[in-house]
Amino acid sequence: MPIANFLARQLRKPSGWWGKFIMSRLLNAGNIAMNELTVQQLALSTEPAIEATEKILEVGFGGGYLLGKILDRPAVKFAVGLDFSPEMVDLARQRFRSFIEAGKLEIQCASVENIPYADASFTKICTVNTIYFWTDLKKALAELERVLIREGTLLLCFNSPAFLEQQGFTKRGFQAYDVDRVKHLLETLNFKNIAAISQKDTLREEFICILAQKQ
Repeated sequence: MPIANFLARQLRKPSGWWGKFIMSRLLNAGNIAMNELTVQQLALSTEPAIEATEKILEVGFGGGYLLGKILDRPAVKFAVGLDFSPEMVDLARQRFRSFIEAGKLEIQCASVENIPYADASFTKICTVNTIYFWTDLKKALAELERVLIREGTLLLCFNSPAFLEQQGFTKRGFQAYDVDRVKHLLETLNFKNIAAISQKDTLREEFICILAQKQ
C-alpha cells in the first residue's frame, strides 16, 4: 500500500514539508506515554539545583517533546539532541533557539553509529522508538557506550515485536527486537544492572524501556 509505505518511511526519517510540519506533531502525540516513562526513568529532579551536573544525549528526538522535558529540568547542565533527519534538526534549532544561544543545548544531524562527541561525554543517554531503524544495533550500542561516562545510564524505549508485527511495520523496514536480544547485546558491551520495564497505554500494545548502567 503506497500510503502505508509512505508513513513507514516518514516514521523512520521525517522528510520534506510533510515530515517537518505534520509528522513531527504526530510523533509528539503518539509517543507521549513512552516519552513520559523515559522522563520518569531518567530521574532528573524537578527541584531547583544548587549545581546542574547532568549531561544528557537524546538520540532521535523527532518532534522534540522529550527534549523539551529534559531541558526544563534544573539538574541538566547540558543536552544534545541527535537526529539524522535534517528537517527535524532544523525544527529543533528553531524551537529551542534560546537554549542553544544560552549554551545549554546542541542539535546535531548525525547517525547513532557515528556520534560526533568524545568518549565519556554524557551522564545519561535516552532514545525512544528509534532502534528499529539503526543499521547495526551492536555498533550503535557500542557507540552509545563509548560516549557514556562510567556508571552512566542508558535508556532504550521501543515497541514490542508483537505490536510491530500487528501493525505491519516489520514488512516496511522496521527491525523488531525482543528484550532478551537487546539485554544480551548490552551484557557483551560493558553494561550492568540491566532491567526492563513494560507498559501499555490505550493506543498501543506493550512497549518496553530497558535501563542499563555502564560499568
